[in-house]
Amino acid sequence: MSYRPTVRYPDMYKEYVEKVFQATTLDRNQIIRLALFVAAHSDEYKAILKNHQTADVPLPRPDWRKDEERCWKDQNYSKKLNPAPIKIIEQGGIKIVIG
Repeated sequence: MSYRPTVRYPDMYKEYVEKVFQATTLDRNQIIRLALFVAAHSDEYKAILKNHQTADVPLPRPDWRKDEERCWKDQNYSKKLNPAPIKIIEQGGIKIVIG
């Protein structure tokens, strides 16, 4: 099931999305989904939300991980219930990410 909101924004956003669309293989919906996908993990985005936060309501955390690329690419993406854990091994200044 897809959520299909109507998004209203200034022409400068429209022009930016159009330029990104022309410069990449992404469609316009993927561009908007990608922006939200990345924003949810961004410290800058979280700081702005905190400035507008309702006093007694905690800010949500995203239900997706940074490595779930299909989440923004595929509009019908379903989260895996038990994704494989990401294993990080740090040894002698070298960081190895498995998973």
